[in-house]
Amino acid sequence: MSLLQKFRELNIPTTKNSKLLNALTLDKFPFAKIGVNFEGLPVILIASIADRSHLSQKNVRLKYLELTHNLECKVSENNKYEIAFFSVIIFKSLQSNLQSYFLGIAESLLQSLSLSPTQNEVFETFKNFIEIFRALSDNPSKTLQGLWAEIFLIEKSKNPDVLLNYWHNIPEERFDFNADIEKLEVKSSSKLERVHIFTSEQLNPPNDKQVMIASIFTKQTSNGRSITDLMESIQMKLLDKTLMDKLYSVVAKTLGNTVEQSIRIKYDYGLANSSLRFYRHQDISKIEKLYIPDRVSEVKYKSDLTSTNSVNLETLNDKQKLFKAL
Repeated sequence: MSLLQKFRELNIPTTKNSKLLNALTLDKFPFAKIGVNFEGLPVILIASIADRSHLSQKNVRLKYLELTHNLECKVSENNKYEIAFFSVIIFKSLQSNLQSYFLGIAESLLQSLSLSPTQNEVFETFKNFIEIFRALSDNPSKTLQGLWAEIFLIEKSKNPDVLLNYWHNIPEERFDFNADIEKLEVKSSSKLERVHIFTSEQLNPPNDKQVMIASIFTKQTSNGRSITDLMESIQMKLLDKTLMDKLYSVVAKTLGNTVEQSIRIKYDYGLANSSLRFYRHQDISKIEKLYIPDRVSEVKYKSDLTSTNSVNLETLNDKQKLFKAL
């Protein structure tokens, strides 16, 4: 059962005491509980072995997150009360989609902790967690459509672990997936036309590198799949669950302060799947590098792939790890 499902089983406390919580211990993480406060907000409580690390740690208050160290709480579980000290994370949103997103991050966090975490271990793990939430106050760095297409490709791949390993850490990187010799760039179109914008570097790599272009049609639809839907599917397929940290981090850096609206939007999964085509960089019409003056950089242009022959990855020779995983 997911953290969101467990959270929805909880009754909201009837008293307005911020330190009184209704909670359930998590079977997979016996050191942690999922709780609800009097405002109906989800709360994660983590019990850790005291080592006085909390004395040097600051509490954190962000737009969507409050993190308090070594807080004494009164917890009601199965009609029994317990008073104890916890590291407490409060997610400050009543929106169901956001709660699902937040609790997914929390589950990823809990999986990275040992079964008897020390205070210092919890605090060190929290660093990445906090950075994800700090990013949700920044301006978006890429379109939702482009991000959805990349995550769609990860979700439908034969080996999501490989795709996530080679996925960019920041949205501004030159290629979406980079395995040195093999590189993959994802292009999406809401106009149902295979006309995409490329940089000169993407279509003019060194001779010993191979760039593959994934072209996908995307269309918003009320009965499609959202980014969080795709992320939940990926998590079920992953062998290395710690890769979810990277997925949540990149999503936060990409969507920034638009996350609340963006994760509600759904795209047509069937259309994306049926329209997916792969193209070799050698086959795409482009401006050859020798025609670009030395002092000219960051050249971009549109190229129409409609008449370009796509490739069948199953029959592609000399595939390395990245292309084999698609």
